Amino acid sequence: MRFAGNEHVLDVATGTGSVALACAQRLGAGHVTAIDLSDGMLAKAKVKAQAQQLSNLEFHCRDMEDSTFTVDSFDAACCGFGIFFLPDMEAGLKSIAKHVKPGGAIGISSFTGAVMEPLSQKFIERILTYGVAIPSLSWKRLDSAEKIRTLYQSAGLEQLYIHTHHVGYHLARFEEWWDILWYSGFRGLLNQLSSSDLARFRPAHQEEIELLADEQGIWLNVEILISVGYKPV
Repeated sequence: MRFAGNEHVLDVATGTGSVALACAQRLGAGHVTAIDLSDGMLAKAKVKAQAQQLSNLEFHCRDMEDSTFTVDSFDAACCGFGIFFLPDMEAGLKSIAKHVKPGGAIGISSFTGAVMEPLSQKFIERILTYGVAIPSLSWKRLDSAEKIRTLYQSAGLEQLYIHTHHVGYHLARFEEWWDILWYSGFRGLLNQLSSSDLARFRPAHQEEIELLADEQGIWLNVEILISVGYKPV
């Protein structure tokens, strides 16, 4: 979505504010309202905003489906890597869209099916040997253009634009991959291991991951799908 600079944008599930801050930087005469359920995340977002001296945004601890915003009050809305966590994605997207003016854009981002492969597959294969149950991975619910198109159509949005963006990079060492595991949804799987199993798991996993390294490091494949649709006029 392209900004003229004076829009009022809603950022849903803002987390630590990465998308909200990026929007605020582009809206010289506009404003960003960002919401999230985590006070801790919002506190970090506010620190970032202060550090960047951005005053054209505000943060609220609020549920996207229970918000009290006026219908048709925002020029655009976005949700970065959040929709696929909702039990009912269609209801969630409709809830966001109802706050956007007719003709306004609604953008979301998700991961492709190849994200973090083959590292994540190595992780899953090894942790399965410890009897850990692997739940459905939420982000796989929107890991293709076809799934996204179906969601937007079911929510009544139109003129859908989907772009695949590659943002992968090399990890310098295994510890960086371990941090990603520990501070992502994979942590719940690691927490199912006993302390002794975890002590055995880490070096074994490190050995197999380091076999994938080349002269530049360990490649972390990250592909994201950026999707924008419009509310009918």
